[in-house]
Amino acid sequence: MDLRSLAIVILDHEQRVLFSNSAAHNFFSDFPSLKTSEGKWSGPTPPEGEVLELDGDLGGARIRLVRTWISNGRPEAGYAGIILCPLGMKPEDRRGKLLKVYEFTPAELKLVELLLEGLRPQTAATELGITIHTVRTYLKRLYRKVGVRSQSTLVCALNKALE
Repeated sequence: MDLRSLAIVILDHEQRVLFSNSAAHNFFSDFPSLKTSEGKWSGPTPPEGEVLELDGDLGGARIRLVRTWISNGRPEAGYAGIILCPLGMKPEDRRGKLLKVYEFTPAELKLVELLLEGLRPQTAATELGITIHTVRTYLKRLYRKVGVRSQSTLVCALNKALE
């Protein structure tokens, strides 16, 4: 993941937005309900250590949202730091789009999803409960169906198909 895609928002104790980076401004356009016209945070604020996933107000975008406290050495005057991370399409939408473009078998599709999450073939084999040899067989079929010759170009082609 590109760290520049992480949106950072700093809130004061009254939920006013004190700081937001350029990535956060993009989120505010996709998720207008996160910020009021007066510059206050109107989105959910998850409890410390919990993660929320939200569907966008427009266009089907999805984000993961976490909160941390920024105390600046004074616990009574802490600020909330909200970190927003893009998630892309819903898994079922992604599966549907990939099946529309390529005719993957259910087993191939499971492997594709793990590869798109960044898992290596050996880890994917363990996750799927199959051998690395089976994963390599699936990869050869995927290469042929997508028209590529390597895992990196496979992942790039699949991500391009999802745009």
